Amino acid sequence: MIRIAVGAVVQCGDRYLLVNKKKINDTQNGEGIEIDEWDIPKGGVKEQDQSLEEAVLRELHEETGSSSFELKDKFEEKIVFDFPVELKSIIGFDKQETTMFFAEYVGDGGDLSPIDEEIGEIKFVTEEEFVEIVHHCETVEFLKKNVWN
Repeated sequence: MIRIAVGAVVQCGDRYLLVNKKKINDTQNGEGIEIDEWDIPKGGVKEQDQSLEEAVLRELHEETGSSSFELKDKFEEKIVFDFPVELKSIIGFDKQETTMFFAEYVGDGGDLSPIDEEIGEIKFVTEEEFVEIVHHCETVEFLKKNVWN
């Protein structure tokens, strides 16, 4: 079974927005799983989302507390990956297909405070820092191919 998701590469000047994910709540038992990884804002599309654009704006707001984002583009390529074996039975999905958007942060930084308990910290990083700390190699490879080429 494939989880349909959305994600955003968010830029502010020459920096990129990252969130420190502390928990995965989308589990079949509802208990969640503790994690500690840096990634771009992304998450599953929900039934109430009217469009992928609405879904990514919702995810951005949940994970950053801000609505100060302008969607600039939707990438043709998606990030697709298999979940680790130990997660598949817990979350009920074998893989994830993430439609990616490019967005610009237009706020002043004062509105960045996660409202989602899954997020511990938010920060903007350089391209070099991004490559060093982002947990998922698929995300780094996506940016190398589609943003930094």
